[in-house]
Amino acid sequence: MITPLFSVRQDEDFIYIDIKVTHIKAQNVELRADGDIFMFSLPPYYLRLHFSGNLVDDDRASASFDLETKSLAVKFPKENPGEEFSDLDLMTKLLARVGEKVQNDAAGGSSTSEVKKKVLIEELSADHDPDDQDMEDGLTDAQRNYLSELEDAENFDWQITQELPSPEEESLLSAKYGFNLQYSGFLRQTADMGNDINDLDDPEGSTIESRSKERIEKENTKFDPDYYLSDWLENEEIPQLIEFKPSILRSIPQSLQGTATDVSAEIEFTELEKKRMMNLPRRTYIIDSMISLKSVYLGLIPLLFGYSYDVRTTLDDHTSESAWTIGKLAANISCLDTSFTSVSRVMIACTRRSLAYPLYRNWELSQKCWEDVYYLLRGGKRAVLKALLDVNHVFAFHDVYYVYSKIVVEDYCAWIQTAR
Repeated sequence: MITPLFSVRQDEDFIYIDIKVTHIKAQNVELRADGDIFMFSLPPYYLRLHFSGNLVDDDRASASFDLETKSLAVKFPKENPGEEFSDLDLMTKLLARVGEKVQNDAAGGSSTSEVKKKVLIEELSADHDPDDQDMEDGLTDAQRNYLSELEDAENFDWQITQELPSPEEESLLSAKYGFNLQYSGFLRQTADMGNDINDLDDPEGSTIESRSKERIEKENTKFDPDYYLSDWLENEEIPQLIEFKPSILRSIPQSLQGTATDVSAEIEFTELEKKRMMNLPRRTYIIDSMISLKSVYLGLIPLLFGYSYDVRTTLDDHTSESAWTIGKLAANISCLDTSFTSVSRVMIACTRRSLAYPLYRNWELSQKCWEDVYYLLRGGKRAVLKALLDVNHVFAFHDVYYVYSKIVVEDYCAWIQTAR
């Protein structure tokens, strides 16, 4: 678990806690105040604070997330209004476990304090004799060992040790990835949640060069010649998948022989697609160089390829595995790889992945998916936006993979509307 950075302040009636987190998903957040203990949990973040006074968990408590500062502002009322909570600036003391001694540095020297453990219930039998030292007389060795284990379990400190990250550790976790390399820290949130799309051993400590190298190594290891030959020779479903025409291609007019601009004007959005567009963030994208702009455009291709493969192999009916399929085939999602400098390099990477990872691994099927991508691009930005909106919907509502909506797909949905 990761202990997030935080700060605490107070007024007469409330305690205010600001917690630094990259991104939150409301249904995964747990906030609780129980007496003098405050607890926050959002995997992989965990924070437990011990205060000198008691808090109340009632309707006056609130929490809000600030997108600009990426911090969660939490407010809990004090049990005794006007009570002054001490040492709110001593983070180590706030983080200490019950019964744990902490060193406090002060201007005049240093002192040691202890977070006291409160005895809730102590039960004594009616004939209890504190001077009786022969309780174990007549017990077998197994019974004595059992009593000893019970005592050890009762005295064991089950609380998690919390340590704030040092500045040096923070600097090692500063990898930039996602749309226009503008995100960091997001993959930490899904590290312990079963993120099977991620192919990187250490995404937060990676570089553009290391991600590309690791992607190629993983693809080489994953490719299974026997699996590929089996699909090529024996899989009777693949011809049906190749013949299938996805509905998004049927929505693109037959006048594809004309220019993309003429065609795009004929494509119309459904009411559901318009609603999804309304929910997109209002952002202005500043892409400061032609190299970065080219990389952003090339990043469209893996998304469209993964989407084309999924709608073709599911016969236009997304499944619970659709997010995995699209993300696994898109190298800029599964490996956060944005090192591509040409269309051909992107096509090679996506094709390699289509022959190494998904359920159907067939060369002709992959080529048919590239044909779909071609028609989507010929349909102009409206056809591309239709596909991206569908991709974003697949990711946004997944319990683990939603993070890829935030760092890649959502931005592409917003940016493509103003792109050339």
